Amino acid sequence: MTPVTGFALFTLCHSFGRRGRAFARSIARQSGCPAPLALTVFYSRPEDGRQVAQGFGEDLPREALTLCRVPEELAMRRGLHFAQAHTMHRLSHTVFVDADLWFPPTFWKEYTAAVESETVGYWSCRVMNVPLPSAEGFVDRWEEIAPEALDAVARERRLDRYAGKVGHFQCIPRDLLQYPADPRPAVHSVDLAFSKVAIEQSVDRRSERRISRIPAFHFDHPPSWEGTGGIDL
Repeated sequence: MTPVTGFALFTLCHSFGRRGRAFARSIARQSGCPAPLALTVFYSRPEDGRQVAQGFGEDLPREALTLCRVPEELAMRRGLHFAQAHTMHRLSHTVFVDADLWFPPTFWKEYTAAVESETVGYWSCRVMNVPLPSAEGFVDRWEEIAPEALDAVARERRLDRYAGKVGHFQCIPRDLLQYPADPRPAVHSVDLAFSKVAIEQSVDRRSERRISRIPAFHFDHPPSWEGTGGIDL
């Protein structure tokens, strides 16, 4: 059994403020999670930071949220930011996660149990895609989102072919591996390289890395390197 004393979540929110707000609210509204959750958000635009803080609200202690503003020219170089994670907390697990996800209220309760039932190593979760234009309606009503409503429209697993080896959700024991301080403005290539090494250092190296029966949800958006542009402004 893998002991869990808490999850430190790290995300990059760049031009995804509205989705980041819904994302933060879903973390603040978790119920029954036996381990503490701490969220660190790297952002560049002041509006993104403001919206994340608004979503987080007062449901958890303010010290559970850390906002780290980074220069605009470094905003997309998340390898440089994520590489700091292992020095920024003392909880048992680090989770690198995308800011356009949303977690049902009992997600982290179930995920804690799933991690504890597995051997030490790199794990992910299942992510269901909420397609456009439904996703836009949900992020507009970010305080009222219900998992039953998402279930009704999310019919497709996101990035299913990667079996959890892609960067929308990567969970590791804090001392297993440091995220590479890769300066490239890249996402998938760095995430895949990180997952490969992390799985090699895991006790169980099976191909499928997604655990827990409750999925997270992804709010789809128009293809964009720097977020959803005018939609999120």
